Amino acid sequence: MPTPRRLAVTLAAALLTVSCTPGGALAVTTVFFSDLQTTNWVASGTTSDTLATEGYLFTLTRDKLFTGGVGLTNPIGRPLRVSWPNGLEAQAVTTGPSLSGAKIVIARQDGQTFDITSFTAKLLANTAGAGGSFEIMPMLNGEDGVPDPYMFDATGIAGNSFTYATPALTNYDAYKITLYVDYALMSLTVVDASPPPPSLEILF
Repeated sequence: MPTPRRLAVTLAAALLTVSCTPGGALAVTTVFFSDLQTTNWVASGTTSDTLATEGYLFTLTRDKLFTGGVGLTNPIGRPLRVSWPNGLEAQAVTTGPSLSGAKIVIARQDGQTFDITSFTAKLLANTAGAGGSFEIMPMLNGEDGVPDPYMFDATGIAGNSFTYATPALTNYDAYKITLYVDYALMSLTVVDASPPPPSLEILF
C-alpha cells in the first residue's frame, strides 16, 4: 500500500499578494480600493465614521453638523462626493465643538504593525492659493511615531490627484493622513506580516 501523501491547497484572497520576508514571515500586500473588497461600517461618531475591510479599519472625518443654511436644529451634513469602492472621502469639520482638517486614520483590526508603501489622493477643494500638504503621522501604541509628520505636496485645484511612494511609513500600527481641506484616498497599498493563509489538507 502506498505511503499517504499530503496535499496542501492554499486558499488565497482576491487582491492579496503573498511573499516571504527575509526573516521567513509571510508578507501580505493589499491594494485598496475595489468592489471585490467587502466593507462593514463599525462605528459612527458625531464627526466621524469607521469602516472595516480586509482586516483594516479606516476612520474618516465627516462634516455631519453642517446645516446647509437650514438652521442649527436640523443639521444635514455635507454629502459625499467619493464613496467606496471608488475611494474614501475625508471632510474638514467646519461646524461643531471640535473643528479640524480632513483626516483618515488607518489601522489593522488586530492592532499589529504594517507598512504603507504608496498612496494616491485627490483634492476635493482648492489649495492653490495658500498651498497645502498631506501630513502623515505614523503612530505606535497610541503615540506619535516621529517628531513631525511626513509631508507630501498637495498644492492644486479640486480634482487634482497626487501619487506618492512612502518608504518611510514602515512598521507602525496606525497612520493619520491629514489635509486642511476635503480630500479622498483613491488608492492605497499596505503590507503587513501575517500568519500563513488557511490550507486544506487532502490525504490520499
